[in-house]
Amino acid sequence: MFKMRLCAPLLATLLLVGGCNNNHEVVINKETGQENNSNLQHFTLGDREYYLALPDSGFNENKSYKLLLAFHDAASTPDDMQQLAELERYSENYIVAYPQASNETWNDGCDCSPASELNIDDLAFVEDLVTDIEDKFNLIDSELYAVGYAQGGLFVQNLMCNSPLAFNGIVSVAAPMSADLAQSCQISHATNYMLVHGTADTVLPYLGGKSLGGKSLGGESVADREFLASKESIALIASLNGITGEKQQQQNENFVRDSYQNASHTNELVSVIQGGHAWSYSEFDTSNEVMAFFDSVSHMPLPPASSLYRIDDKDIHVRSMGLEHEGPAIVLLSGPNKNFHSDSAWFSLLQPLIAKTHRVHAIDRFGNAFSSAVEQPSYQAFVEPLHQTLLALGESEIILLSFASGNILAHLWQQDYLDTTEITLKGMLWIDPDILLPYSIDFYQGYPVDVYRAYEEDIIPHIAAGNWTDRTLGKLADEKITVESLTPQALQKDMDWPYFNQVSESRASIAYQLTRANEIINYHDDLEALRDSQISQTIPISVIDSDFELHDIEGFSEEEIAEMTQWQQEGSQWSQEISENSQGQYLPLTDSSHLVVFEHPRVILDALAYLLE
Repeated sequence: MFKMRLCAPLLATLLLVGGCNNNHEVVINKETGQENNSNLQHFTLGDREYYLALPDSGFNENKSYKLLLAFHDAASTPDDMQQLAELERYSENYIVAYPQASNETWNDGCDCSPASELNIDDLAFVEDLVTDIEDKFNLIDSELYAVGYAQGGLFVQNLMCNSPLAFNGIVSVAAPMSADLAQSCQISHATNYMLVHGTADTVLPYLGGKSLGGKSLGGESVADREFLASKESIALIASLNGITGEKQQQQNENFVRDSYQNASHTNELVSVIQGGHAWSYSEFDTSNEVMAFFDSVSHMPLPPASSLYRIDDKDIHVRSMGLEHEGPAIVLLSGPNKNFHSDSAWFSLLQPLIAKTHRVHAIDRFGNAFSSAVEQPSYQAFVEPLHQTLLALGESEIILLSFASGNILAHLWQQDYLDTTEITLKGMLWIDPDILLPYSIDFYQGYPVDVYRAYEEDIIPHIAAGNWTDRTLGKLADEKITVESLTPQALQKDMDWPYFNQVSESRASIAYQLTRANEIINYHDDLEALRDSQISQTIPISVIDSDFELHDIEGFSEEEIAEMTQWQQEGSQWSQEISENSQGQYLPLTDSSHLVVFEHPRVILDALAYLLE
């Protein structure tokens, strides 16, 4: 879905007037006369207009966002809807568009509204609207959402039934389904859907039938239209979305939630008890509930502190913490554990600890955590994207902290960009790094790398068919037990288990399994490219060196034990020489696991403090 941004300076200066052939203005609250929202921009699209609301928490033109379209009631305006809902205040991951209807009403698929009588093609307008926003901003693929209030709620049902666009989630507020649309609706893209409706609403009647409220829809009395009851509406919509199971019901004193679910989609009705024709209620914050619903069904449920940065046509996941601090930033680059899982989940304890005193960014390579997948992931292929990500972060001084074979990426970046004028590398900290000497390189290129390379044509389709998911789940369960046992009791409060669990669970996806297999295959060439590499001595490199190689060798042959012992001894000597020659520290750990990032975070913090001095 990537499109070139047309006017980056405009996005950086939110209050500019003009530029990019669009009409921009500050929106003024009509009641108070005050500026309504400094992040709100006004655009024209043909004979229509729309407002774009950027996240209240701050907008970055290098990031990628989800897109939410919010449709107003009849005889209303986009800024009315914005002031009513303020959806941009509830998440930092969405750009919210508030479009203007033509002739005050939306063509909601009934062939009876003023918009339909004038043959206004609102479905085509929405397609053009999405394209227009794509041209201006980085949007995340498959993360398109819509919400509508009252007649706008009827219209988003028409989007679900008849638009060629694939919405991941749609919400109607105070809008049961019209009998006209119910007869013609055919949903081609299964959609997550929620209907919020007050049980006492008679304007667009909760109980169905004709309106008792007599409210006008742009000149047409709703009393002239027939509506399904809301419970009937949600049952029909769920069936049209391919959900065939029985509904589940939750209830409290304020509302009842009827949910229909299958393996991939959720459709639900929230009935606000004694609620009238309204957007929100004292006992039900509709804006908050709408955003929570969209987050719950998202293909890209970004956790707190996470962002996606658009680099070329791919998104790179960065988790940034401690942004209030000054001084050099710490950049975390992960490598794999023994199962070759390699992502920022390994920093779920270390990053919060570093963030207490420093800015810290964990960057995930392609196909890991929430970063876009690529066909051939490797350390070599990620060097340039890493550099572009660092530039997008705007950090001028950094320390690179790498875990396991993440030092390959750190070394390759340093080799190519050490003399860059935009970023100053203050030092590197390598934790159990790959040893870039001939014997160790040969050792790494052995099992399992050689097996994956030899049987690539069989292994990749086998994984794609889901045949390794069960074994992956078993390894993930073992990893969590290991991490729980290694994390010091005194630091349990700092361990971000929700983040660890969310990223760890993503490792079971087929896409992640394929990334892991291809990284193992391409690891051979990553190593080969470094066979004659020279480590720079111009910046301090500290190395934390555990003796994990000599643990868990029960069942190994004497020859295998001898090979591992030689590898461990060669690595320790090489690490010590690099540290001493570069004015870094050599920090050996005995009786230590490979997951130093959990078992010995204090050692890492002290090593960072040395480099920062």
